[in-house]
Amino acid sequence: MSKSKKILSLALALVMALSIFSICSFAVSTNTATVTLEASATSVGNNENVTITVKASSAATFYAGPMSIPITYNKDLFTLAGTAYEEIFGAGVTETITNTATAGKVILTVLPKTDGAPVAPDLSTETVIATLTFTSDAAATGTGTFEIDNEQKTTDKPTGKFYIGEFSTSDPKTATLETIVGTLTRVPVDVTVGAAEPELILTATGEANGVIIDTHKTFGGAYAGVVYGFPQAANNTFRTINYITTNLTTTTGAIVAGDLARTIGTAGYGTGTTITVGSKVYVIVIFGDVNGDGLINGLDTTATKNAVLGLATIADNSVQRMAANCHVINNGTLLHTLNGLDTTSVKNYVIGSNKFNPATLASYQNSKNNFYQ
Repeated sequence: MSKSKKILSLALALVMALSIFSICSFAVSTNTATVTLEASATSVGNNENVTITVKASSAATFYAGPMSIPITYNKDLFTLAGTAYEEIFGAGVTETITNTATAGKVILTVLPKTDGAPVAPDLSTETVIATLTFTSDAAATGTGTFEIDNEQKTTDKPTGKFYIGEFSTSDPKTATLETIVGTLTRVPVDVTVGAAEPELILTATGEANGVIIDTHKTFGGAYAGVVYGFPQAANNTFRTINYITTNLTTTTGAIVAGDLARTIGTAGYGTGTTITVGSKVYVIVIFGDVNGDGLINGLDTTATKNAVLGLATIADNSVQRMAANCHVINNGTLLHTLNGLDTTSVKNYVIGSNKFNPATLASYQNSKNNFYQ
């Protein structure tokens, strides 16, 4: 039997014979992957649609193989209305969906191809697996959680329905399926049905400036999301509310001073400023403003340098570390690491030469959801 046929047979066995498939012959992966559910809206009215995007990412090289992702939803609030798969292994990939409406569970299954020129996606670049469209109930109200069922396939639970296979290389036709276990992190999302809560949104200017409202990064659940990518400006501009209201607003009205609070700075509205919108609290990160005073100056250069040299500490999962991480490193696994390049980037901004581009930094940070979650 050819190697490609063996891989296909194994892939099919993963889906069709989960109850008897033994995973003991596979090494346990040391890699980790994160499967994230993202909603097109956090609140919808009755009889309205919401799209749930299913994404996968890894902090290290991870060539994805056969996968199964069981997603639960509140059947009293939502009905599955449609699905769309991304062809992550190339056109013609085998994709199936099983929706058990009475249980409120959807299982996505994706198998690699063994014909043509399939390429296994490397999850170190966040990959969209599929999108699911749900329609809210015509009368019910409440908040429903979309989440990945906690039933990962492991050596102790071989019948688990949640897994992502890992190939040894990017070519499914010749690669070895090394493992279907490891550490898989699940990121759920809540959607409210009925009376809509106010939402933080970008103004037209904010969209044009490349400002990002990132709900994946929550600093350990402390916030509903982080806002970053505010454009370069004269230093004292960040000390006023105007740079916020120029780029941000809410679905029910403008942001006012009473919505803002400082968490690390003692003046201005810099890094660490929170914005309260309804029941949610967002936090602002201004790249380069490490101490949160709304200025980008020598104090920030010194703070970054001291952290790099080990003379002071900036906590790993903190708004200050994200603010100091001002140098775009193409290797996503180093994005969270401070080094001399970050110090130089802050210093250059202060002296006005070779300034970093906040929109570029924002776009790159937004493509990596392995840090500041």
